[in-house]
Amino acid sequence: PRAADAASATPAPLQTSLRPGIRIDPERVDALMNLVNELVVARSRLDGRLTQFERTTELLRALQERAARAVRSGPLAGPEPDRGDDATVVGRRVSEIGADVAEIHRLLAAHLRAAREDTAHVQRLTADLHAELTRARMVPIGRLFARFERQVREAARLAGKRVRLEVSGEGVELDTGILEQLADPLLHLVQNAVVHGIEAEDERRAHGKPGEGTIRLSAAQRGGAIHVEVADDGRGIDTEHLRALALARGLLDREKAALLGARALLDLIFQPGFTTAAAVTATAGRGVGLDVVRTNITRLGGDVEVETDVGAGTRFTLVLPPTVAISDALLLRAGGEIFALPMTAVRQVLRLHADDVHREAGTATVMVEDHLVDLVHLHEVLGLPAGRPALAWPVVVIRSGRRTVAARVDEVLGKEEIVIKGLGAFLEGVGPYAGATISGQGRVILLLDPARLVESTASTPEAAPPGHAPARRVLLVDDSISVRRSVGQLLERAGFEVLAAADGVEALARLAGEVNLVVTDLEMPRLNGYELIRDLRQRPAGRDLPVIVLTTRAGDRDRDLARQLGVAHFIAKPVEETAFLRVVESLLPAPAGARPDVA
Repeated sequence: PRAADAASATPAPLQTSLRPGIRIDPERVDALMNLVNELVVARSRLDGRLTQFERTTELLRALQERAARAVRSGPLAGPEPDRGDDATVVGRRVSEIGADVAEIHRLLAAHLRAAREDTAHVQRLTADLHAELTRARMVPIGRLFARFERQVREAARLAGKRVRLEVSGEGVELDTGILEQLADPLLHLVQNAVVHGIEAEDERRAHGKPGEGTIRLSAAQRGGAIHVEVADDGRGIDTEHLRALALARGLLDREKAALLGARALLDLIFQPGFTTAAAVTATAGRGVGLDVVRTNITRLGGDVEVETDVGAGTRFTLVLPPTVAISDALLLRAGGEIFALPMTAVRQVLRLHADDVHREAGTATVMVEDHLVDLVHLHEVLGLPAGRPALAWPVVVIRSGRRTVAARVDEVLGKEEIVIKGLGAFLEGVGPYAGATISGQGRVILLLDPARLVESTASTPEAAPPGHAPARRVLLVDDSISVRRSVGQLLERAGFEVLAAADGVEALARLAGEVNLVVTDLEMPRLNGYELIRDLRQRPAGRDLPVIVLTTRAGDRDRDLARQLGVAHFIAKPVEETAFLRVVESLLPAPAGARPDVA
């Protein structure tokens, strides 16, 4: 009715009529967002200055009190008659100084109150400006959902199935940057649900289901996070089948496989290259690429959860922040350095004593909410020196995916709003870091990636005393799944602990924990073997690290390049087991009381 009245009356102002159709250049919005980010840093710097200001007033107050005590101490005693007069003069001067200091203190207090008011005003402006720009970047997730109708229809046609897509929550809004990066992971999950989740029509009818399968794509805002779900009413994921596949492919030994529960087994589908499909199709394979899905989501500051019911279906839930430009982080100190950790990954902060730690079979655990959680020393995971010993120390409980670890740190500095900056292409994938931020004092602080951090602790000697790390840990780097499996099993049978990586980028992330030997291929995606070795040699911890090149490229030119990088051992594929193990044994000390079988 209001719009109708306006149309029949005088014309609306031009600004009002144009406002719904205003288009903003995305680059301009990004530039404004960067200005807001810098304003946040400036505000943080101003807070630091004010803290110094407060300390100055405290010093002045202490000076005033000392002057007052000097006055109250009375005249100086002495044998000369004029000694009392001198004391009186000194006392008056001290009194005058005290009055001056009191006046300075009053002025400083007034300035401090004004500065605090200015800071509060800047904070309000920052919050309002950030909120407005965030709203300008927010778009309904329905724009993304609309793309999947055709994708589901095409995937179902190729698979010879009948599948219906149900969509809800299209009005939930996300930052346009998050929406763009969400497209590929979500498409992968939807295609997986069609091709490998939903059964064929005759199979469904045999189990009393309707011939047409259903995929539900939904979004909802819960608390401060956005939950995006991809659910199907298909066959579900058989965790016992996952256990058998992991054993058959050498990903787990029988002892470890027997100890894994259903939740831990479901985590296997997020391992690189792991699939339950008998044959990988062009469109999807349940498990193929799910490691990339989880990696991409965690880089957005989110998480991936999976629930399944055999015969009833599977549901993947993506938990995402509405925006990632400015985030809350927990600042902590470890190994003499300050790091930031996304608050979304912080489950709890504890203060523990040595008596709170349980040790069994070389593994340290602590009790968190009635569950035993692995304990690690963050400085060891990051390759930093140990801090000062203490009777009690803070522990940050970190959750990523379905795994939780307790990380011992030197100090918890508190929660802070940070602006996340990218590390750039050169440092991408180096260590368990998701980016960096700049503190109010101008210091660069690395942002820890919870997913990479938790993954690296899975093979790190947890809570081991300094100097007791295993001396036979091998990092095996090869983009071939079969090579990683066969060579990895060969090394494990010989008594070595093996970490596997699919390329140089993943290998550098694995190096967050200590390794004693690197076995690497040369031809790999993203970061090849030469680039990996070159990067290693530039690091203090990697200058003397022994490296074995394992490749099909065994020409003189390749050998010369490897030697220039300090590599003395060059082994051609396919591997001759005895010769290969002999080289490995020559580079690492044998374990005490054991002699690996190299025959």
